[in-house]
Amino acid sequence: MSSKNKFSCEHLLILLGQQVVYQQQQCEIIELLDGCELVLQVLEDDTNIQATQYGEGHRAVPVTYVLPVFDGEGDLHADLIAAGLEKLLKTYLK
Repeated sequence: MSSKNKFSCEHLLILLGQQVVYQQQQCEIIELLDGCELVLQVLEDDTNIQATQYGEGHRAVPVTYVLPVFDGEGDLHADLIAAGLEKLLKTYLK
């Protein structure tokens, strides 16, 4: 992460539980991964079939997305900005 960015991964913990619109779907931020990525879970009734270790689908699970927080240059990733999370961060960090 470059020094020009004022947000760190620790700042993102305040976003857990917040709802955002991502790819035209209402989502909730459910987890912050170690690699500074946010996990969003779709709140609508869409599901994916989760395969077992043998490739057999047996269980319906909610659709999730993993968003990288920073791009290769240390700036906020375009997907994160598109989901409105930059504005949400600025609101909480005032």
